[in-house]
Amino acid sequence: MNNEDDMNDSENKIECSEHGSSFATFVCNHLTKGEQLGFNIGYDPDNPDEIYPDAWCNKCEEILESEGEWNDKSEKFADIKVLCSQCYLDLRERNWIQDTDAYHDFICSSFSYLQDKQDSFMEEFKINDHERWDWHQETGTLVFSHNGKTQVEAKVSFSGSVSTHSDTWMWAWSNDSLLEDIKADSRKIRLLGEKHNYKNLVSSLWPATENDGWEMTSIMAKELGAIGAYRTSDENSFTYMIVKSAKWVNKSTKLKPLKKIFSFMSKNK
Repeated sequence: MNNEDDMNDSENKIECSEHGSSFATFVCNHLTKGEQLGFNIGYDPDNPDEIYPDAWCNKCEEILESEGEWNDKSEKFADIKVLCSQCYLDLRERNWIQDTDAYHDFICSSFSYLQDKQDSFMEEFKINDHERWDWHQETGTLVFSHNGKTQVEAKVSFSGSVSTHSDTWMWAWSNDSLLEDIKADSRKIRLLGEKHNYKNLVSSLWPATENDGWEMTSIMAKELGAIGAYRTSDENSFTYMIVKSAKWVNKSTKLKPLKKIFSFMSKNK
């Protein structure tokens, strides 16, 4: 459900000599030339969840704070340039500054939390033994059924999705195809990222693998005290969610282990 193309139809596109046709982004000229210059994001109040918000370096931020607004002086210093979205992602990676050791420890702690919870969740509710699953945005539920009868009902919140087409992660809070109730909890992780300046928690979309999806979901699980997590798939993406609570509705005695429809990230990380 990582649908960047669908969400950006209204945005202007540009032709990049390196990446071809892509979405237009706006950054200060310094970011295009440097490394580790800082990456300050300017959210549009009318579109706070945009995927590629305007960005500028730390020097530009100093001038902006001194001037108190964007004016002739600050705009001249920034010398704003138009880039394609892929170039934007590349220079964000190059210029973002964060405590990498602290971030690594944060990931490991979160992942350890989810692994401990996941074992109990999977065993108690026989997650791999059910015939099918269905999730419902309107009610925020994930339902496991057998022979047409609901077996387990879980309350969930979506963390995000990994596109198997573009190999990118998109946070649920930035996905327009999701209802607000099912993605509202993911905004709390964005606030956490802003507090610690962790790039992958603040950025709507970034290059990622399936393991990255589990890592982001583990962060959300730990921060919100989830009892587990789940991942569903379709032909274009993996959708990740945390499980906040679960209950048996009908406990069938005829459940038999089926082909595994759920997989958790390898412990040999």
